[in-house]
Amino acid sequence: MDRYRVTPAMDADGFMILDRESYDFCGLPDENGRVRPLQWTTRGSAEAWLNQCYRSWAQWEGNGKGTAPKGWRPRRPETSPFDRGHRFYN
Repeated sequence: MDRYRVTPAMDADGFMILDRESYDFCGLPDENGRVRPLQWTTRGSAEAWLNQCYRSWAQWEGNGKGTAPKGWRPRRPETSPFDRGHRFYN
């Protein structure tokens, strides 16, 4: 099982990323500091965002210039999207 899982949104209109360690949805703070859950219209776009997170966290670990979330690595035997070699395009 992975710590992070793309799941249907609570209103079933899109997809969100669930952090199964904190049992909360991933989000970012707005201009007032309130954390807003992230939501995407397709599963693929949510998975692409999560894959970018995996890539960033691996890079932070590799160069020592940031702190990845504790336990971010997917548990084995399931292979993470990062380890599968998915490519991302802007």
